[in-house]
Amino acid sequence: MKKSVKYLLILLFAFSFWMVTFIVTVNIRGNCDNYSLPDGFGESVEEADTSRDSAAYARIMSANLLANYASWGGSDAHGRAKIFFGILDAYNPDVVAIQEMSNQWYCCITKNCEKYKLVYPVSSGLLYHMTGLLYNTQTVTLLDCGRKEYTQGDDPRLRRVVWGYFENKKTGTRYVVTSTHFDLLRDGREREELEIMRTQAQEQVEIAQMLREKYGCSVYCAGDFNAMDNGGYDNPYLAPSVYNKIAQSLKDTKYIAQSKTQGDSRKVDRPTFDHIFLLGNDKILRYSILSDQVMSEMSDHFIIFADVAK
Repeated sequence: MKKSVKYLLILLFAFSFWMVTFIVTVNIRGNCDNYSLPDGFGESVEEADTSRDSAAYARIMSANLLANYASWGGSDAHGRAKIFFGILDAYNPDVVAIQEMSNQWYCCITKNCEKYKLVYPVSSGLLYHMTGLLYNTQTVTLLDCGRKEYTQGDDPRLRRVVWGYFENKKTGTRYVVTSTHFDLLRDGREREELEIMRTQAQEQVEIAQMLREKYGCSVYCAGDFNAMDNGGYDNPYLAPSVYNKIAQSLKDTKYIAQSKTQGDSRKVDRPTFDHIFLLGNDKILRYSILSDQVMSEMSDHFIIFADVAK
């Protein structure tokens, strides 16, 4: 009995030590106080249409944050995180599908996004999950959630689907949002990678169909699919066949939106790797790409969002 108590106390001490270390690490690594928004950000937001139609029950956003790894083309996340937080404040999305959430990004988000929560809020050191969901606790309630790694892929931290089942706090409307990040085509491995991406596309569609059947509501599949729409300029490295495989079963909100808005650096109708697909019969009131030049200082992907209604 005494030995059991001793082991329990050791476990409690170890857990407490881990929790304190974890909190201190997040507070230190996530501190963005010494960073400021870039010149031109305020003007970009002021001139943009951040409004939402009263009929919209949700604003669904997708953001590839770009991990702070030099080998990926990324840089320190703190200053870029300030831009992301400024976008959240200005556009007030209900759910955000995020990709490439490195540990540094995780700390910045956890420390600074007071009204937004991660669907799976625990980092696991070197095994942190880089594809996830943020939701606005003031506007939606998380009813259920889940995640599934693809059966094939180069990194399960990235190559996964994470989903949340949400309810609008005012209207009671329920819907599902998923976040994902597909593999990409690499020199010398094109055929192999393309087959992997096609299996991921099939699994994404199957997961969306499962969620629609389970919850009986619209399902939005958002993320970085590493596959361009509209033919992707017919460049095989842009994997248009992968996009087309998804588009056979799910609707790209960009092409069924009643209105579209854009920034000054990229037209909304140009092909992109990032998409928000719909499985359901909702109306897409607006699709937007936040493509002002200043937004490129946050990531190598422009953020997109869709306003949706019944």
